[in-house]
Amino acid sequence: MQTEQKPDGQAPPPRVPPALTTARAASSREPRSGGLTLGKLVLMVIALVIAAWFIGNRKPSATGSEAATTTDDASAPATASTPARRGAMVVEGEKPTTLTALDEARMVAQDNGTVLRVEGSVGAKFATDLQAALDANPSLQRIDITSGGGYAGPGLEAARMIRRRNLIVRVQSQCASMCVALWAAAAQRQMEPDAWIGLHDWDARCDLRPSPAREECNYQVQFATDHDSSYDAWLRDAGFNQYLLDLQAKTASKDIAILTAPQLWENGVDFSVVGHDGARMSRDQVQRYLAEKFGRR
Repeated sequence: MQTEQKPDGQAPPPRVPPALTTARAASSREPRSGGLTLGKLVLMVIALVIAAWFIGNRKPSATGSEAATTTDDASAPATASTPARRGAMVVEGEKPTTLTALDEARMVAQDNGTVLRVEGSVGAKFATDLQAALDANPSLQRIDITSGGGYAGPGLEAARMIRRRNLIVRVQSQCASMCVALWAAAAQRQMEPDAWIGLHDWDARCDLRPSPAREECNYQVQFATDHDSSYDAWLRDAGFNQYLLDLQAKTASKDIAILTAPQLWENGVDFSVVGHDGARMSRDQVQRYLAEKFGRR
């Protein structure tokens, strides 16, 4: 690992920069034992959360403990789901013993260059690719993203670009770990009704690297730690309350705390929900949508 990055587990930030560890909430996921995929497990967890939300706000309890394999990227290992306060659900993972290189996210300009569709990991070239996309599309207004997170260095740099350009960031499907920094830094935050945010602490996994990469990794960890304040500031500006900040810090890097739109609203996060057609949705509409999709199965 060069001076640029450390895997965010694709789901956490260094206390903030989720990009330093590997994540578990990506578009491509490895199969869990028993034939379940991490994606299906996450959907089950969301269904439990939604069900609890509509049944007197009772806290859901874990229903399965099958092991699931995952990688440093958004296919991190998930073994079980356990409840957390205020409706948040934590999907547990297994501590990785090897490092996994992250693929670069795909970036495609749409709608005459006003929208940039981003899908995949925050890899080593993420900030460079984003800058190239911004240069090629001066009228860009919004980023639509699906990502399990990635590296802290490129992720924090990209978040600053988003901040400087006053861009809108819309979450489609999921946004975990370092991706949350990109969302929080946006001038306006949006998400689709069935999308979710994933939080966890970070882990650069320096001990898994041979020397001198291990020493370089430790240097990068310190650099990222020194920039925690900017990440915290973005989260706080976005309305993340102390509960969410603590949830992120206390959720192990191998795990992921899942939050849907209702839980984010409950905890004061400032964002809007738009349907798949782009129309803005009220809180009642979002609750009805989720109840129909997840609560009646």
